[in-house]
Amino acid sequence: MLKKILLSLGFLIFTFSLSFASDPITMDSLFKKQIGLRSITSVSFLSSGNAYIYNLYPTLVAQPDTKTWTDTKQLSINQTFIYTLTPKFDLLVSGNGSYKQNEYFNYLGFEYTTERSFDFDSLWIGGIYTADTLFEMFVPQITLQGAVIQREEHFDETKNFSLKSFSAQFAFKNYSDPVVSSLYIGGVYNGERNFDYGKLEYGNTLFFGFDMSVILSPKVSLDAGLEQRFQSGSKFEGRKTSNSYSIPTFSLGATYSLNSDTAVSVSGTAGGSSSAPDSVFTLSLWKKF
Repeated sequence: MLKKILLSLGFLIFTFSLSFASDPITMDSLFKKQIGLRSITSVSFLSSGNAYIYNLYPTLVAQPDTKTWTDTKQLSINQTFIYTLTPKFDLLVSGNGSYKQNEYFNYLGFEYTTERSFDFDSLWIGGIYTADTLFEMFVPQITLQGAVIQREEHFDETKNFSLKSFSAQFAFKNYSDPVVSSLYIGGVYNGERNFDYGKLEYGNTLFFGFDMSVILSPKVSLDAGLEQRFQSGSKFEGRKTSNSYSIPTFSLGATYSLNSDTAVSVSGTAGGSSSAPDSVFTLSLWKKF
């Protein structure tokens, strides 16, 4: 699977490089912050053969369900708006929705059963603070977010929750033309959810990783990332219902700059443990207004 992802993305990069002349990708045109609004629209397809469903935002999180799935396929749409108020502070709003197709073995009917759903998942609001450059190399950045609305289904009950999940991330960004890199660490805290059937507690997540973009040609950059997540076990009515998880992933992709305000990126992510999804493919549109 990982070999196929690498070969496919390598072919895409080679095709882009041959097919398009360009205005140059530069730090000013593609990466530099500007006062005003930016938009990131992403469509992701996740495939997994384990027992979990997943949330993709603000990081990949395994969500144990009240049913033991044998196969999960998920098409997710994420829309993020970032408004730069000052060079040091951004407002962030992100909404998510998904179509899920889950399969499990129905022991009553002795057959595999498929459940499908399409729903709004969550709305997150937060801020990004960018500090002054350190050692003329690193730009510290802090991102804080809270889930204003989360729509979840368990025990055949669908319920909305507010301010039950929070995310924090601290990053060191480095801009050394032609390389843009980021080393980061963060966490996701989940409060308890009260359903009619009982109290459900998701595990909390600690994650860290490294992202890098290398400008290969005037319009094309190669993107790579490594991320490791540790997630504590879930509980129902105070009793532990799952073990802790280790969810490592590796991603490789490419970004093509249409002009100084618009870019398109494609990426493939492969999981590195039984708790991770088999693969996640993402197509994103980046736009400055």
